[in-house]
Amino acid sequence: MLKGTIIENSLANKDILKTLYIDKTWQDGTWILHSIRIDESRIKELSESLNNEPWYIHLWEQGKDKVTVIFKDKVFTLSFSDKSTWTDAFNYGKSLGIPAEQLDFPID
Repeated sequence: MLKGTIIENSLANKDILKTLYIDKTWQDGTWILHSIRIDESRIKELSESLNNEPWYIHLWEQGKDKVTVIFKDKVFTLSFSDKSTWTDAFNYGKSLGIPAEQLDFPID
């Protein structure tokens, strides 16, 4: 089971939230955030649920190093501990206009 945070504002179709396991929900400014758990088989569905603005979702398995970064039209797999594996996802996000400081892919 993968963990992650979805910013509700990033979703074109918020109905997907009804099908996810949500651990908690909170608000940060104008963003509504949901801490979720989801099966890896639903990555494509998450990608398709993002709106066309420059957003992403990143997921990880607790205790593991693998991180999956999901954009509307691309998915990247990286190693959290090896920053050299972040380059493609980071550069792609920047090319969409996402600020560098928001491309930090935190895990717990």
